[in-house]
Order: sequence, then structure tokens, then C-alpha cells
Amino acid sequence: MSSEQNPSEKAVSQLEMSWLEATKQSQAPLFIWQVPAAGEPLLNALFAMQQHPEGRTLPDLFVTFTTQFDTGYGYSESLSREFIELCEATPEAAHWRGEARLPCYSAARFRDLAEDFTRTFAKDMRYLVLVLQPSDVSDMQALQRWLTHWLSQTSKTVRLLLIETAEYPLWQALEQSHPQQIQRIIDDADVMQVMHQTARQQSDPDPDRLQLRRYLADAMLLLEKGSASQVVSRAELALPVVQRRGWADQETVLYNIMAGAWLKEKNCLNAITQYQQAKRSAIQVPDPLTRGQLMTQSAFGEAGAWFADKQYHEAAKQYREAARQAKAIPHPLFETEAWRMAGFSLLQAGRPTEAMSDYAHAIHAAEAVPYEEREQTSLPLVFQDLLRIQDKKRVSALEACAERWQQEKKRLVLEADAAVSQLQKPETRAVSRIDNHFQLRLEKAFLSIRQAREALIQHGSREFRQVIDLAREKLHPHWNGLPGIAHPFDAPPGEWQSLPAWGKNTAEAAPSLTHSSPDQT
Repeated sequence: MSSEQNPSEKAVSQLEMSWLEATKQSQAPLFIWQVPAAGEPLLNALFAMQQHPEGRTLPDLFVTFTTQFDTGYGYSESLSREFIELCEATPEAAHWRGEARLPCYSAARFRDLAEDFTRTFAKDMRYLVLVLQPSDVSDMQALQRWLTHWLSQTSKTVRLLLIETAEYPLWQALEQSHPQQIQRIIDDADVMQVMHQTARQQSDPDPDRLQLRRYLADAMLLLEKGSASQVVSRAELALPVVQRRGWADQETVLYNIMAGAWLKEKNCLNAITQYQQAKRSAIQVPDPLTRGQLMTQSAFGEAGAWFADKQYHEAAKQYREAARQAKAIPHPLFETEAWRMAGFSLLQAGRPTEAMSDYAHAIHAAEAVPYEEREQTSLPLVFQDLLRIQDKKRVSALEACAERWQQEKKRLVLEADAAVSQLQKPETRAVSRIDNHFQLRLEKAFLSIRQAREALIQHGSREFRQVIDLAREKLHPHWNGLPGIAHPFDAPPGEWQSLPAWGKNTAEAAPSLTHSSPDQT
């Protein structure tokens, strides 16, 4: 059996070498590992491998946390308990008694707990590497304060690791504030490159299929890293193959790739030409489902190119075609989005009355989406646009409420963290009192902001309130505009908010979509 590594294994091995080299050169307590967005899956694969004995190739133990960040003291305690639970579920580590060090209401206490673990298992690792990838962050400034507290003391055996992408360097400000304590690792790992190399190494008894696979891999890689002319040059080599074999679906894919390359370079007219060719190819696909999907994709692409070229009427026309194709599949999510974009295109063209017809189609299309899933579609954007048609200033005021809510949350988090940090000996009872007070203040602020939004709605025009009524019927009964303002503790709506009187009127017929007087727009 050959011991030669496959492309995925080689990419992960390169990441391993980067880590070893970086940690050899620096004793920094915190590392920032930057990769392209397309490299994150490879980095996560490395961490996953290192957490299993049979896949572990590094002298360090990596533990990944996706724990959400609400407050500094809450984050510390959650990380500590999650780490202890992980150890209890691991036979080799179950005898460690980390719970003796609870509670941990600060970064320092969590670090002490982690160091105690490394002392117990000193022979099994060089460093314990805590990979922090919070699933949600209430306030980035609060999280950076927590990290700053961590950096206030050094540890010989515990390291923090933060991940960022080259496209979104999230931790630059933190690094600039602590240049001596943070080491950055930069890698160009790319899953697209791995896929390209894998495709080049594959074999196939059908030489045409093998050749097509390689041309496609080349074109996809060039789409990411090359120029449009390079993509087209490579894709055109594959066209004779797919045309000779009658592979209309692959021909459609090739034209869409070429169109995407032109659109990436803002050459909208060339992109439109290729998308139109993709639609002509898609018509020839024999399988109805595949044909519908490719027709929808190509119509969306052409519409987007017209939109990018600011040809909004033509964009709306193509989005309507995409909606009809999506309906035929059927695919209500795509159909809803296509009708929404048709309406939005007409709004950009200054035709709100015409746009409302397309928005009405979007609302109708979303009926096929399960009720509990509709808020995850683009339907809320439909209602927000309809509100904006009725009263732009009022919508801006609703949006300002959401911003005030975010600022108020940040202030309350700061004050709660400060109160806990001032405790001489943070014990559960004292911290619980502070946390309860924080939660009460947070909910009070939430209700105040929500009431402000409801007041704005109640004082809106009849047409404005009709849109809200319809949104509450189709989405959920407490919807009040975007950005959404969710209850801070996910309490059910019935426990914290009653609907305004006008919203309870069931005698009124379902509102029609009409455009209010011009002075309200």
C-alpha cells in the first residue's frame, strides 16, 4: 500500500508544520491563525484530528470551544464547565477533579483551571491549546476585554488560539493592542486547491469524463485565483467534449462558470451573454428536476448581471423568469427570493407601485414554506421593503431602535462585568445577584425599545400598519421590522409582550398591498 499522502493530508500536514514552527519561535500566550475563508475547513480538520488519539500528530492537545459570549464572567464559567464535562466524558481524563476549582468567573480563574489540568497530564502534552470560536458574541469589545484580562498573566502550558480569515481579519485591533503577547500565523491553505489537486490525480475508464473533470477543476480554481480570460480559455477546452457527448448539464455549468468569471471582473455584458447561453444549454437537459435547477440558477445569474449593470427593468424581468422556473421545480425558497429581487430591482428603478406586485407574488410563494421556517427566508426583507415604500422615515426610526438596543446591551454588559470584577472573592451567590440584576435591566431595556417600536408602528399610516399586520400573520405575531430585536433570554413572546390593540383586530379583512400618498415616502 502506498504511503504517499493525498492532497487533503498534505494540506493538513503543511498546517501542522506551520504550527510547530510558530510555537518554536514564539512563547506568546495567544496565537491568531489567519487563513483564507476557503482554508477554514482544513484548519478545522486539523483540530478535529488532533482531538483523537489515532489522529494526533502534534505534541499539543487542541480543544475547540464554540461557547457563545454574553458576559465576561458568564463566558469564563461556561468555558470552565464545558471543559470539565468534556474531561469527564473522556476515560483517560475522567479522574481529573476540575470541579474543585469552580466557580470560575474570570479569565484568570479559567486559566488556573486549565493549568491545573496540564499539571495533571504534563507527560501527555506540551501545551493545552484552547481554540476559541464563539458561535455568537453579544459585544466584540467585551470579548476583547476578556482576552485582555487573559493576557494580563502568562502561562507556561496553556495557549489561546483565535481564528480569522484573510478576507475578514477580525483580531487586528487586539493584536495591535498587545503586539508583544500575540503571535500571528498566516497560511494560504485552500480547500479549492485541494479539490483541484484531487481531481487531477483521479482516474476514470472514460477518458472524456476524466478530461472534463480536470478541465472543470482547472476552471473552478482559476475562477477563484485567475482572470476571466483564463477561466474562459480553460472552460472552452471542455466545451467540445460535453457537446460531443451530449452532456447538456455540464455544458450549462461551464457557461455559468464563464459568466461568473466575467461578472467578478464587472464585465456585465459578457456575463449576460454567457448566462443566456447557459439557459439555452439547460433547456436541452433531459431530466426535469436537473433542468429546472439549472434554468433557475442561470436565470438568477443573468438577472444579477443586469442588476450589477444597473439595468433594473431587465433585471426584474429575468428575476421573474427565475421565479417561474423555481416554481416549476418546485422550490419555494428560490421562488420567494426571485420575486423579492424583482420587486427590489423595480424599487431601484423608482417604480414602487410596480414593485408591489412582485412583492405580493413573493408573499404568496412563501406560503409553501413551513410557517416556523419563514423568518429564515428572505420574506422579512419583503415586508421591510414594503414598509419603506410606505414611510421611509418611519422605517429608519425602527432601524434606529435596533441600534439603540445594541448600544444599551453593550453598556449593561460592561457594567455587569465591572461589578463582578470588583468583588474581592467572586462567589456564586454574589455573582448571581449581579447577574440577576443585569438580566432584569436587560429585559427592561428590551421592553422599552420594543415599546418604542410599537409606538412608531401605531402612529404610522393605515397602509403602514396593514403591512405590519400581514407580516405578523405570515411570520410571527410579534414581528416589528428589521433588524429583528430578539428577547435577550429567548423567552417565549407571550411571556413578555402583548400585541397592541390594533394588531388584535381580526374583524378587518386581510390587507391589500397599496401604496400610500407620496408625502409618506
